[in-house]
Amino acid sequence: MRRIVFIAFFLTSFSPFIWAQEKPSNTGKDYQPAVLVELFSSEGCSSCPYADQFLKELIDISDSSKSPVYVIDYHVVIWNRSGWVDPFSDSAYSIRQQEYLYKKKLTAMYTPMVFVNGGDKDLAGGDKRGIGTAIQNNLMKPSKHYLRSGVTGIENEDSLMVAFQIWGNIDSMDLKVALVQREINSQVKGGENAGLILHHHNVVRGLYNYPLTANEGMFKIPMSRELNLDNFRLVLFVQQRNNFKVVAADQLTFKP
Repeated sequence: MRRIVFIAFFLTSFSPFIWAQEKPSNTGKDYQPAVLVELFSSEGCSSCPYADQFLKELIDISDSSKSPVYVIDYHVVIWNRSGWVDPFSDSAYSIRQQEYLYKKKLTAMYTPMVFVNGGDKDLAGGDKRGIGTAIQNNLMKPSKHYLRSGVTGIENEDSLMVAFQIWGNIDSMDLKVALVQREINSQVKGGENAGLILHHHNVVRGLYNYPLTANEGMFKIPMSRELNLDNFRLVLFVQQRNNFKVVAADQLTFKP
């Protein structure tokens, strides 16, 4: 498995797209699989720092080995009335977690909760064995889909233009784009983690949805030109609407 990550500047004028991966070498029906690990967490949860630490280990392994394993962390609002309001939480991410429960016919909503490629089984964020096994199982299965993404700046606009190419059937699927902040250190002054400095990784700061009607295209996402993109990534993934299974994923990393 390998991943090619191009290093990009946040451009102030229109320029050619910078692509995260080459086109797939296999032109048949099976492609290199990618794995998306989605964590639902909260600064008000005493079990979440351990999950943060474990997922940082996954990110480091993926980055160093250039393997197609992508990790994102949604901060939800479930614990915001327990003595501390998570400054990175968003009710939209709580709704996404609830949608997972509905799609998977699950009843318990908790943190830290993990889904690997939108699988039917939820995993505790600290379950190293279970998450590791799910990642390996997904990496061993050839995929029927492949996602290639690119990005460029737009002159005089607070936005980025994202391009995509998808191999495989896209019926009833959406392309989702998560803007993630790679590293955040946060001092917690209340709740279960009062007095701790928490270290977060690949925290979702915006999630954008693009209903797929074609296997390739372009669309804009908002992005302030004042933002220092050194500490951000874009994680893109293709997800089935009916069961939330993730069939392809890609990642764009920004560094000068």
